Amino acid sequence: MIAIYDHLVAVIVGSVILLMLFNVSQRVQHSSVERTMLYMTKSNTLDLGSYLQRDLMNAGFDTSPVEHGILKHNTDAEGLTDTLVFWGVGASGVRTRIAYGASVVDTALIDGKESPLYQVRRYERRGSQFVRNGGSTPTLTQFKVDLLTSGNTPTDISTARRLRLRLTNAVLPDFESDTHLKGYRRLHWGVTINPPGLQ
Repeated sequence: MIAIYDHLVAVIVGSVILLMLFNVSQRVQHSSVERTMLYMTKSNTLDLGSYLQRDLMNAGFDTSPVEHGILKHNTDAEGLTDTLVFWGVGASGVRTRIAYGASVVDTALIDGKESPLYQVRRYERRGSQFVRNGGSTPTLTQFKVDLLTSGNTPTDISTARRLRLRLTNAVLPDFESDTHLKGYRRLHWGVTINPPGLQ
């Protein structure tokens, strides 16, 4: 009888230890996945931001005093930029028209409410048409380019001297439990630049 009792206690203790090890293993794996996702999202956001910054620094490239460096700037109902067209430097190093367009590709639960997810696409004018030449991941929740005067007040394309670029990326799912997604968090990036071609 004592032998059966000893075996039963050993099975129960062994099961509890196995469950604890399994739980720890799951948490470590979950944490590792979160760290990898966070790193990739940060990396993608910084890459996109620095690429846009370099591109927008060339806004108004080689324009004459009677030309506008920014050709078109449209915003949507929420004030986010959906179209930006400017004179810039193309992939070949020659002056061309560059266009950025943001379009809604999905939605996600962020801070307890449904938010649209955008993808920003880059286009270059080749001949008589714009050809796609790059883009972002489809996880942006904000893409905003503000046109500013030299005193940092909002303006239109005719008097724009500075550009304020803001990106927000949906990052790292926030899990309430191992199976229930509570939503996403946000990663913000921004910069104000003074393109020489707009001065």
